[in-house]
Amino acid sequence: MGNKTKITITNAYTWYNKGDAGILLATIDILKKIYKNVEFNILSFTPKIDEKKYCKDPCINKVYSNILNPYPYKKGKIGRMFAIIKLFIRLIILHIRLKVCKSKTIDKIDSLRVLRDSDIIIVCGGGFLGGKKYESIMHLYQIYIDTLFAKPVYIMGTSIEPIKKKTIKFLTERILKKVDFVFARERITYNYLSSFLQKNKYELIPDMAFALKPQDIKIDFIDNLTKDNNILFGITVRNWNFPYSKNKKEAMNNYIKSIVDLMIKEFKIRKCKFIFIPQVTVYTGDDTIIAKKIKNLLPKKNRNNFIIRSDDWSPNEIKSVIGKMNFFIGTRMHSNIFATSMCIPTTAIAYEKKTNGIMETVGLEDYIVEIDQINSNILLEKIENMIKNEKQIRLKLNNRIIEINKEIQSKIEKVVK
Repeated sequence: MGNKTKITITNAYTWYNKGDAGILLATIDILKKIYKNVEFNILSFTPKIDEKKYCKDPCINKVYSNILNPYPYKKGKIGRMFAIIKLFIRLIILHIRLKVCKSKTIDKIDSLRVLRDSDIIIVCGGGFLGGKKYESIMHLYQIYIDTLFAKPVYIMGTSIEPIKKKTIKFLTERILKKVDFVFARERITYNYLSSFLQKNKYELIPDMAFALKPQDIKIDFIDNLTKDNNILFGITVRNWNFPYSKNKKEAMNNYIKSIVDLMIKEFKIRKCKFIFIPQVTVYTGDDTIIAKKIKNLLPKKNRNNFIIRSDDWSPNEIKSVIGKMNFFIGTRMHSNIFATSMCIPTTAIAYEKKTNGIMETVGLEDYIVEIDQINSNILLEKIENMIKNEKQIRLKLNNRIIEINKEIQSKIEKVVK
């Protein structure tokens, strides 16, 4: 068989964010096709939970912690503040130790040791860089650490939100110049990379989660609903902080009310049900909380028409569940990727520009509603157009998804092999 290729994937988030978990699993599937004899290690924010889930795959050896890890921390501003202070202190201490006694420090820390022993280091794709996010420094430091071991480092499908802070911009560009190659998952990021990277160090590629394989499961509740309803709408919602809004609470209430009013209008138009798909259930941001708020605001006669699922489905299973919907309305970006890759007509509620980029990738840029401008009339118009154009959308998606999967595999293979 020969020696195994040892690959460490860093900057993974958590199993309880099914979009990020989907990126990770799809990346592993793609790399398995390139390296036939391969062993993976993973650095994530919830290593104990993730190890139980991911290490069922015999190719995945172990899950360690990302170098700077704020989890678990208590909810609220105080808990967040203490987590940031602890991370900052840890960063300074670790940086000093690596400068003074690098070899001994690496030997003592599992996450550093596994990076040293890797043949290749992969930075997991996602949308954790840029914007106004000072927490992006936590991810940037991990990428910086990845580059210290003289191993190839590839960033697999990142989104970098337009950067508002000079410090973050400086650190982002300085650290990304150190990696071997950056795959951008949409054109906004691709254009930004072109402003400071050499042309042979970056490429545009669809999000890895498009390549995730669905895992068929028996879902009796959907079969029963299909018998009694003309249409099943899959839906994801989320809590959002509305960073560019003057009144954040009012903006969030408007988002919730828009979805409630949309549902009421749809119940009047046709016999249908909305199915909430659990996408993110990590305790610091459980989407189910928002789904329950929406349900409680519906008239009593309509509440049974909004079904909230709280299953701990794998990303592969979620993709299969979404594939049984007639239409999809997604705030969570990766739920839109799961839906469109199953050829389900989708309307996206865009909370960051990465959503726009993803919808443009599949040719559905006409079915985007900006979360800052949302109301039920705009939503209804988009969704009714989506229903009217269902056949054309499904045909477009079917052709595009085949192209996307070929593109992902060929572009990655060309770079990493």
